[in-house]
Amino acid sequence: MFGQLGYLIAESFRGWRQQRTVILPSLITIFLCSLLLSSSLVALGGVFRVLAAEKKLYTVEAFLPESVPQDSLKTIQNRLESTKHVGSVEFVSADSALADFRRHFNGEMLDLVDDNPLPPFFRISMDESSRNPADLTELRNMLRREGTFEEVQAPVEWVEKISAWKFRMIFWPVCLSVLLLVTLSLIICNSVRLSLLSRRLLVENMKYAGGSYYFIEFPFVLEGLMQGFIGCGLSVALLAVVLNSVMQAVPMLGEYLGNFGFLFALIVIMVSALSAYFSYRTVRGFLQMARNEQD
Repeated sequence: MFGQLGYLIAESFRGWRQQRTVILPSLITIFLCSLLLSSSLVALGGVFRVLAAEKKLYTVEAFLPESVPQDSLKTIQNRLESTKHVGSVEFVSADSALADFRRHFNGEMLDLVDDNPLPPFFRISMDESSRNPADLTELRNMLRREGTFEEVQAPVEWVEKISAWKFRMIFWPVCLSVLLLVTLSLIICNSVRLSLLSRRLLVENMKYAGGSYYFIEFPFVLEGLMQGFIGCGLSVALLAVVLNSVMQAVPMLGEYLGNFGFLFALIVIMVSALSAYFSYRTVRGFLQMARNEQD
């Protein structure tokens, strides 16, 4: 059994050497399609991360004037909590705002001033049912009209853009990924057919000599598996290097483009499995067609 398996594996590698003019273009095409497929799925993963972070954008920051007394803060907070579209209210003191600013930005610009220039404010999160651009705009304008706050800010422009592009950001990467999977399947099938045609006499002799379907199919299936694994593996490695370079240049993108190791491994396994499966289907179809012609 092991001797037969060793022969079949050796036959697969022998086919790679003998049919390199057929396999090499197929391998390059699988590499390019896998690179596009990986990029499309990474983009889709980044989109889902952006959409998950979109919930945090439905927040209004209402800045208080310096003249507001401390004992009225609780009253203002209670009024805000009972306001339409409001889910939760958090008070951020001037010191907390300064500490948060230093954590996220360079503090050198604050060294130019003596006192803390950041005012206290209320961070108002919207409830689940009101997280849409229209209600966010309504809440912002409502708080501005009250006159209690010195300034009211909300990322209305960002949520409007994300809401308008949400369907297209998901639809096109999904369509591209499906198209690339179909293209990969056709490329693999075509490569196996060319390899079969060039070794048709050998396959027929193996069949006439009593070789089983497994004995004939195994070398072709292993060839397809290796093509998918090597082509997709190289594309994933290249994409990982590119993403790492981009994240080093722009660290803020790391939240959306990092930690895709599991996805990359899944892509390599999926493309390798597809390569093996369609190689098997192509060879099995060839053998069954040949048997029907004999009958």
